Amino acid sequence: MNTAEQLGVGDLAELRALRLEALEQHPDCFCADPDLVKALTDEQWTQALQRGTWFGVRQDGGLVAIAAFTRPQSKKIAHTGELSAMYVRTEARGSGIADTLVRKIIEHAVSEVDQIKLTVNADNARAVKLYERHGFRIVGRVPRYIRVGDRLYDEVIMLRTVSPSD
Repeated sequence: MNTAEQLGVGDLAELRALRLEALEQHPDCFCADPDLVKALTDEQWTQALQRGTWFGVRQDGGLVAIAAFTRPQSKKIAHTGELSAMYVRTEARGSGIADTLVRKIIEHAVSEVDQIKLTVNADNARAVKLYERHGFRIVGRVPRYIRVGDRLYDEVIMLRTVSPSD
């Protein structure tokens, strides 16, 4: 059985490496710029860990999957949260790890927010189905949102309400 754990400063090197792997191997799936992420200092990574909650799944002692949950600072939208930076290494896909991470984010979010938002490449049908399985619904589409080289990709916006009964 896969178990998701909350990551901390002690996991920084592994988290950084896996995040960069995700951005470099799948540039069409993330808005973050790998060059900017590579340039982040340990202090900036530590601050990012403190601003949000990162979860990971390990196999054979190594981190193979990550996802982040963040909340905005504005009190006007503090009742919302965001699932982001979701990534599962290729060799770990199909094992239920992605489901484990999404469930963990929802479980964590229930006590903090009323709804969770995420964005995903509109062409990534597997990811869209994953999120739909967990109650997320498409509420919008941003055309031509991510540019990788000469190619443009649409992003879909997905929402899920959460409550203590989830």
